[in-house]
Amino acid sequence: MTAAPLSLGKVIGDQVSVQDYVDEESIFNIFFKEEKKINEILEKNKSKFIKELWNRFFIEKSFKFTLNKQNEIYIKHHKSDLDQIFRYVNFRYLFHLAGSQKIDLGYPPYILIEPVSTCNLRCPFCYQTDKTFTKKPYMGVMKIELFKKVIDQADLLGTGAITIASRGEPTLHKDLKEMLQYLNTKKNIMEKKLNTNGTFLTEEICHSIFKSNLTQVVISSDHYEKKEYERLRLGSNFESVVKNADMLFNIRKKYYPKSLTEIRISGINNDRNLDKEKFKNFWIKRSDHVTVGLPLERWDTYNNDIHPKINDPCENLWDRMYVWFDGKVNPCDSDYKSYLSYGNANDSNLKDIWENNIIKKLRNDHVSNNRNKIDPCNKCGITFTT
Repeated sequence: MTAAPLSLGKVIGDQVSVQDYVDEESIFNIFFKEEKKINEILEKNKSKFIKELWNRFFIEKSFKFTLNKQNEIYIKHHKSDLDQIFRYVNFRYLFHLAGSQKIDLGYPPYILIEPVSTCNLRCPFCYQTDKTFTKKPYMGVMKIELFKKVIDQADLLGTGAITIASRGEPTLHKDLKEMLQYLNTKKNIMEKKLNTNGTFLTEEICHSIFKSNLTQVVISSDHYEKKEYERLRLGSNFESVVKNADMLFNIRKKYYPKSLTEIRISGINNDRNLDKEKFKNFWIKRSDHVTVGLPLERWDTYNNDIHPKINDPCENLWDRMYVWFDGKVNPCDSDYKSYLSYGNANDSNLKDIWENNIIKKLRNDHVSNNRNKIDPCNKCGITFTT
């Protein structure tokens, strides 16, 4: 299992930057200078949410959601293309609204696609340690035809972000290079990400990452010392992963100096005693951004005790969709055995799945204070800020 993308949602205990700074002022100035053009664009825009966003921006001199490092990199990289960054900010705002306000946009703004469900590691905080999961029917590889079908539909729907990863290690897929290349052909999908444990990175994969203009590649790494790293990343070799991270960083530096791709190191503070400063100082030499989060209760969800005090509606039901290797669609990966699956991308299109009665009922149950009656939502330790 690889780490969750930063700031796609507001999970308590989620990944946070280690001593990082976002230059919001310079980002705001890009848009202040284009106020007249933006107002002209807004006259043709029919979305009340988008009009509200920009009207308030020019009055309050800030956005209604928090910008992270990845947002800063994207906007600055595309600052000469007003239409692109205007659409990008709109996507980020709508994504924020969907989860925080429980608004159904009519499509999933964010989709996570699983090329492979298996993993070569057995991290203690991951559901790959569940021996009832690491066998059929849960293990498998996505067909490239299904991947392309999902990407085509996502692009047409207006999905703004795709992450290649979920329950397994995506670099195990033999067609990963083709997947990344195909994803790069879709211009409506703005954030294109890959999560990996870094063990199988090769020169070919590294070049493919940058040629495919991924916005972010996340390497999951939980320590800066060999002994602790290999204890937490069971089955890995510390020196090999460090070497691969260096290779990725140096290939970008040498061959793609103007690349959009952000390299992030993402750690889990499993024992809650990680020296974050030392962690950052080690990994920032081979990345742009270092984040750390606490472990979440999702590696053995089904045997967790019911959380009587956690009954807030889960944002995942409104702001994302997971597509497993076999086409099965799920609202989250905490439910890694798909008790809550609400369709299959092999049989139906994504829009119909997103709006079917199964997921509508689940959303309604959550907002009606019935999360604590739903298995395994009532055993999931993930909750949200307001």
